[in-house]
Amino acid sequence: MTGSTGEQPLQKHLVMAFGTPVLSYAWPDSDALNSALAGLVLAAQDKSGGITRSNVGGWHSSNDLLEWDAAPIRVLRERIARMTTAITKSVAVATPAPQTFAYRFVGWANVSRHGDYNSVHNHPSCVWSGTYYVSTGEPEPDTLVNGRLELLDPRTGINMVRPSNTLMQARYVITPSPGLMVMFPSWLNHLVHPFFGKGVRISIAFNALEHDPIKKDRTTL
Repeated sequence: MTGSTGEQPLQKHLVMAFGTPVLSYAWPDSDALNSALAGLVLAAQDKSGGITRSNVGGWHSSNDLLEWDAAPIRVLRERIARMTTAITKSVAVATPAPQTFAYRFVGWANVSRHGDYNSVHNHPSCVWSGTYYVSTGEPEPDTLVNGRLELLDPRTGINMVRPSNTLMQARYVITPSPGLMVMFPSWLNHLVHPFFGKGVRISIAFNALEHDPIKKDRTTL
């Protein structure tokens, strides 16, 4: 074999097989929206005992939040639709003709106070899942992973080798902030670490499900 032993243009031949898309976006100018959403959620909490799903403590609304007839909910739905389009485009395979992806959305509120958390879970029968942070309370300083969202690596045995500063690390932890929206595949196991601090932490979780294309929420790429 002949040729240079120097750096070769190998990057163009590399693919990230079995990658897991995660989209995080901090929506700007969200203070007024978050204040309005917080008011709606806390008013609903006062009227209902909530339900229990993955939440340990705290309050979990029914899953009809995105159907509430309120302007802030309509704004949130639009943001969710835009994020769904973006993350779907990130994994779509190029085809000669435009592709149509039809979704319907369901969502619910989580209200957490000191000591509340969400256990490990995923969201069956959905395509994408996500969360939008309305408020984060006042976390105690220097408390490890306080109230943070952790996405669990789905690759079996990945913890056997963890090259530093690479995409092959086995933990992905997200620090909440008001206005931040996160989306990921619904099959991905995740949890929310216990919140320790003052005040109230409010998030709105949601799912994007495949939908009959003749109905609403059509997304064409």
